[in-house]
Amino acid sequence: MLSVERKRTEKVDFSKPLAKYIKEQFSKGEADQHDSQIATLNALREDVRNLQERTETSKEMVWRYYSILSSLELRFPISENNVRISFPWTDSYKQRKTSLYSIYFERASVLFNYGSIVSQIASSTNRSNIEGVKRACNQFQLAAGVFTKLREYGSLHPECSTSADFSSDSLQALTTLMLAQAQECIYEKAAMDNLSDSILSKLAAQVAEYFDTFNQFLNSNSLKPIVDRNWSITATVKSLLYKAISLYRHAKGLEQTSQFGEQVSRLSIAVENINQSKFNIQKTASTELKDVVDKYALSITKYYETAYKDNDTIYHDTILPAHKLTPIEKKPLAKVLPLPDISFVDPFNSLVPFSVKEDSAYYNDQKETLLRKELDNIEFHNQSAKASLLSMGLPGSIEALDVGVPNALKEKMNFVTNEKGVDNLTRLLENIQQLSDEDSSICLAAGNLLKKEEDDDNLMRATYGAQWHRTPSYTLTANLTQDYAKYTSHLQHSTKSDSFIRKKFEDHKKLISDLETQTEIIALLPSNNLPTNKITEIASLTVLMNDLDALMANRESIAEKLKNLCKKDDIILKLLSPQKDKSLIYAEEIQKYEPLQMALNESFLKQQKLIEDIRKENEKFTSQKSKHGNQREEILQKYANAFKVYNELKANLDEGTQFYLNFQEILNKFLNRCKDFTAGRENEKIELKRQIDAGVNPHSPLTSPSPSLQSPVNSYPHQFSSPQYHPPQNQQPPQYVQQQQQQQQQPPPQYSYNPSPYQPPQSFGGPLPPPQSFTAPPPPQSFSAPPPYNSNNKHY
Repeated sequence: MLSVERKRTEKVDFSKPLAKYIKEQFSKGEADQHDSQIATLNALREDVRNLQERTETSKEMVWRYYSILSSLELRFPISENNVRISFPWTDSYKQRKTSLYSIYFERASVLFNYGSIVSQIASSTNRSNIEGVKRACNQFQLAAGVFTKLREYGSLHPECSTSADFSSDSLQALTTLMLAQAQECIYEKAAMDNLSDSILSKLAAQVAEYFDTFNQFLNSNSLKPIVDRNWSITATVKSLLYKAISLYRHAKGLEQTSQFGEQVSRLSIAVENINQSKFNIQKTASTELKDVVDKYALSITKYYETAYKDNDTIYHDTILPAHKLTPIEKKPLAKVLPLPDISFVDPFNSLVPFSVKEDSAYYNDQKETLLRKELDNIEFHNQSAKASLLSMGLPGSIEALDVGVPNALKEKMNFVTNEKGVDNLTRLLENIQQLSDEDSSICLAAGNLLKKEEDDDNLMRATYGAQWHRTPSYTLTANLTQDYAKYTSHLQHSTKSDSFIRKKFEDHKKLISDLETQTEIIALLPSNNLPTNKITEIASLTVLMNDLDALMANRESIAEKLKNLCKKDDIILKLLSPQKDKSLIYAEEIQKYEPLQMALNESFLKQQKLIEDIRKENEKFTSQKSKHGNQREEILQKYANAFKVYNELKANLDEGTQFYLNFQEILNKFLNRCKDFTAGRENEKIELKRQIDAGVNPHSPLTSPSPSLQSPVNSYPHQFSSPQYHPPQNQQPPQYVQQQQQQQQQPPPQYSYNPSPYQPPQSFGGPLPPPQSFTAPPPPQSFSAPPPYNSNNKHY
């Protein structure tokens, strides 16, 4: 088997040119940070340059360097007029050196050597068994993919063709050679598998065809002067060999159909081809090739002599001349394999120009807008389907026909029982109350500190009159007092919200408790006089609702795919490429979402028809329901609602617990601020009182407090917001804050609801917090959507 000689190169230093460019285009700091990456790049190129072994490890090393060059290609304008790095490479045929200031030439040369290593691994693989033949075939096909990719790459960067081995004829010839040898491996495996003579004949004919084409390239004007003559001789020998094999295998098949004359004709040509092959083979040819030619020469000649004798003495069938024989069909199975994925840790990933970052941000906005729109559509259609079913009393009206407690309600009861429903909610309520008391106590302590300090200051001023000339407390504590009022207001509102939740629990406590006792619900359910199996519409309704359930589940799956695609969708590398206009990149990249969008649109259209079919079947069904069935339905719906309330209360209490825990951390920091302030004022008071009592007249009147006591006017953070605790909407509890009503009337979509965490101030003396910090967003929409009657993984 033939393999490709590698290109050779000399040492190249990336350090100074790359560091200079990074410093000029980004900063000296960036250049310093990338010193080690550039050094690693230099070392990797040296390792690749000095490779001697042709192993999988060598192949992976070359591919890693080739992959990193893709980053250099995008980020550094290496050329004669910009970042000047000269890359010297010899061609693989005559070892003539070409040097170019081109990263494209460097990358093409490294890819060529990758193909060279792959071809050498393939040609040296032991093919004495099926596994070895398969490995060699795979490597030859990969090498064909490398040289095909090189031809495409070279057409985009014509300067690469300066090197003789990068010409179009050269790369086409190498691709054809690799396919010929891959097809040869396929023939060898088929022979080992004892496939039919007909298939073997077609496979061999294609091998001969590939070697003929390869030979034509070798004898072209551009390649004949530079390519080793032994390649052309080997191609000729193999072409003749596989033509003889193809005729020989085909002739064996003709014997089965008693076409003895044609058999002799084809064997006669086969003998001529194998003899020519044997004549052309060189003494320097591999032992493997010589053995194969000798083996087939013996078999073909012997078989021809036997067939000729049998036809001459027994069959007397007409021997057709060569020009009347139909060509043997060819069966090409070798194919060009794609290159491995370029997957590596990019050492220069932080080097992204600001303009590219802006372009990427614009695309990110586009894809996020698309995602929000599709998620909104999914939510709208899901809620629409649920509302339609609820308006028809489904699936409760069907479950009402069951004897005993329906499975869906049993699952709800088991869920509440396992969580010890009433006890669980009671414990959460007690925990909420305890946290609320702790938060109120901390807030009150802070307020008392401020009041005590101000009362003490007023007393000193009344006692000493004009001698007490320090800044009044009410001036310095204006912002602290305002924060105290704000926190107190939040606690008052949260306490009212707790009261609404507590009342809601008391109103539904009995029904939630019943969910933990199945026997009591069974006693309440009237029996149904109309047997389920007598209402044929039930089966149709069940099928239709199952279809709707599957449709909605599939939409959720598509939504996850959209989210994952959006999360992984990064086009910075493509935007770095100067080859394409960014508007075209946007248009092409956004198209990857179209298949999922089309699937959603089909789902929405199917839902319309399903809902209409369900409505028609439900009308037939409701006309046959019994009175007892209606009573059962009302009771079942009541307990389904109780289960919904249980989940809402749990969610409300969990959210409330988190609110109080977060708020407690904020209040503790506020209390510490108040302690620091009052402690400083106390020290200041003692010193001033000492001076007055001693009759000392300070050189500078104490009219300004120490820096630590400055009024909170210049160092508060510019934003100060509270954690959000949302009571259930259906109780209409008071909002924590009453501003920005217009914003509350237009709440953001549920999936984008993510308020910023409450951040306490870091120091005193900042500007007054803006009004926005007093506004809490409205409760999530999910509190207003009742859970499904059937919790058995249903979506309606």
